[in-house]
Amino acid sequence: MNLFYKFSAALMAAAMAAALLLSGIFFSFQKRTIIQAQEARLQALEQSVTAMLGEAELASDPLMAVDYLTGLCNSRPEINSCRLDIGRGMQPVKVHGKRLSGGAAPPAFRELKGKRFSAQLQYSQEALSGERRQALAGIWRDLTAAFLAATGVAALLALGLARRLTRRLRRLAAEAAAVGEGKFGTKTDDAGSDEVAELAAAFNSMSEHLLELETMKKNFTASVTHELRSPLGVIETYASMLIKEGDRFTPDDISVFTRIRENAGRLANFVTAMLDLAKIERGKMDLRPAREDPLALVRDAADFLRPKSVEKHIELEAQTPPGPAEALLDRELVMHALTNLISNAIKFTPAGGKVTVHARVSGGTFRVEVEDTGPGLKPGEAEKLFTPYSQGSAAPGHGGTGLGLALSKAIVELHKGRIGCGPAASGGALFWFELPV
Repeated sequence: MNLFYKFSAALMAAAMAAALLLSGIFFSFQKRTIIQAQEARLQALEQSVTAMLGEAELASDPLMAVDYLTGLCNSRPEINSCRLDIGRGMQPVKVHGKRLSGGAAPPAFRELKGKRFSAQLQYSQEALSGERRQALAGIWRDLTAAFLAATGVAALLALGLARRLTRRLRRLAAEAAAVGEGKFGTKTDDAGSDEVAELAAAFNSMSEHLLELETMKKNFTASVTHELRSPLGVIETYASMLIKEGDRFTPDDISVFTRIRENAGRLANFVTAMLDLAKIERGKMDLRPAREDPLALVRDAADFLRPKSVEKHIELEAQTPPGPAEALLDRELVMHALTNLISNAIKFTPAGGKVTVHARVSGGTFRVEVEDTGPGLKPGEAEKLFTPYSQGSAAPGHGGTGLGLALSKAIVELHKGRIGCGPAASGGALFWFELPV
């Protein structure tokens, strides 16, 4: 369960608990109020009976008291029976449709005394309880309706608050993921004064510092690689000159000079790749697009690397549809990306294997797929292979710097394209990229 549902459920549970507590308190208060009102009404009734007895005494008219109590008992359902003493002892007052409460326990009467006359009233507990139940039932209905309405309002408020909070957190998580992908300097909305706003402000500060560090790193890399290119070129040149003068040196010397030239060349290629990648990342790489035949580029790249595949006893095949095609691209950069992918496939394919390059232009897209019969990719490798200096599980023993795929990705993205990889049907790896035409 994600935070949105957790927060919504917590707010709704809190609102329902508060509504239940308030409903219980209100119901208890109303119950006490009903009992008090009922008792006050009975007391007012008893006071009226006492006053009537006083008037009957003043008028010396006991029939007045008899008539009053008879009418009172007949008209009031809460009175079960009445008794009256007008100097002849306590006698029951005749009422219609009512009988004295029976049972083992004697009925409970409330006695009201005047100077000469007195009366006793027996209340019907069943009638009084029914009256209370009826009043409480009405309160329960009102409380239930109010509780349901409050629950609905609380649910809407909870969903609104949860959506507002989690929307900010989701946006912050997305921008944190962007920073994790290397998009330093990404900022989020830090408006407000709550904890989420404080977190957003801390995130923005962190992103700014990371951007500063990344800029310093790129500038340093560009400066160092630029300064390394000249001495490496000089070393390679002098090693080549010494090799040409082979008659002046022994075979062991020539072998040493050859290794010097090869390693200087490898290091020069590495430095060049680093410099190109730094230029692209800093936005300093100039894109020189021109109208080219992308299918012809694929065939040229395959022809360029075919001697290398023959040397390793690997079959290299370029499958392109017949006829020319046209796309606006930087020939040199796209050729660099193509040779990177094809040379990687040749490097990781064992002798006797096959590398197939598929290319086509359709739907406004130029797509290239390089499929090999090598060891393939392990789960989870595809996400990190295009990161600078990262290599797959098959890389040990094959050399490489981990910059080729990163540079290819930068070149493709510079053309507003996409690049990726995955398992091939042959069991090897399949690397692809797409460029808009």
